[in-house]
Amino acid sequence: MMSSEPDAADAARLLREQAPHLSTLEVRPSKTSGSSNWVFRIGEHLALRLPRSDAYADDLAKEVTWLPMLGAAVTTPIPRIEFTGRPSAVFPRRWAVVTWLEGRTPRDLEAPMQQALATTLGEFTAELHALDTCGEVGGAERWGYRCGEPVNDTTDGWVEEAADELSDLFDPAQVRLAWKRLREVGPAPKAGVWVHTDLSPENVLVDARGALAGVIDFGGLGVGDPAVDLLYAWDLFDAPGRAVFARAAGADEAMWARSRAWAFAGPGLLTLADYRDTMPERTARLTRMVEAVAGDVGIALR
Repeated sequence: MMSSEPDAADAARLLREQAPHLSTLEVRPSKTSGSSNWVFRIGEHLALRLPRSDAYADDLAKEVTWLPMLGAAVTTPIPRIEFTGRPSAVFPRRWAVVTWLEGRTPRDLEAPMQQALATTLGEFTAELHALDTCGEVGGAERWGYRCGEPVNDTTDGWVEEAADELSDLFDPAQVRLAWKRLREVGPAPKAGVWVHTDLSPENVLVDARGALAGVIDFGGLGVGDPAVDLLYAWDLFDAPGRAVFARAAGADEAMWARSRAWAFAGPGLLTLADYRDTMPERTARLTRMVEAVAGDVGIALR
């Protein structure tokens, strides 16, 4: 049985026992391991993903089910499932081998590269949102909170708690005033669409020109409000880039307003409060994002 955190030897043993056709390839840890999965490179073109909890194993099962259909339907590269493994004495949950996508995460892009990413990422979201949902019912109960409404008692609570927890960063009164303006949105469409729900910089890959080269980590996949896929615009882009992205994604004013509310409450204040003591780079990014969102409705948070 492995230790609490699997290492390359555990990953290699899994391959020897369940996927011997891959066992001759070099196995090494990947820097892309995140909060959901431990990731190991297998050779040059594959990756092994080991869910960190049973909940993340459920997310992986969702990817195993739906990525083949989505991959055949969208033009942007997304991971392809190459092998699925079963629980064993080596690792207690289902796991998967997927294709490795080349590209880099978008950090501090210059204006021309922002424009390239804004256009191509917007086109990807529009393409994803147009796909047949195959009869799947949308909403928070089926797919999790990110497929629900951006404004409800839960998000109100997040903002109220974060206003106090982050009082050394932002004026709590200004946080509450910004949310009062941001939360005035209409309801999401009743007919949901396929949504990725986590198009953060960690899950978006770009090429040398800044154009979209791939999208990874579909663990949050669901059927819900398309606005949830636009919220990281305030993280990835400056104001001109956000305008390009909104046009390419086909966002109307109502959808854009809902995405702005999501950006402030969800991955903005909530995640900032959770990670500020452990992830300084993410904290800096989210701080800028929250301030940009508030600025869109005329509020300075400091």
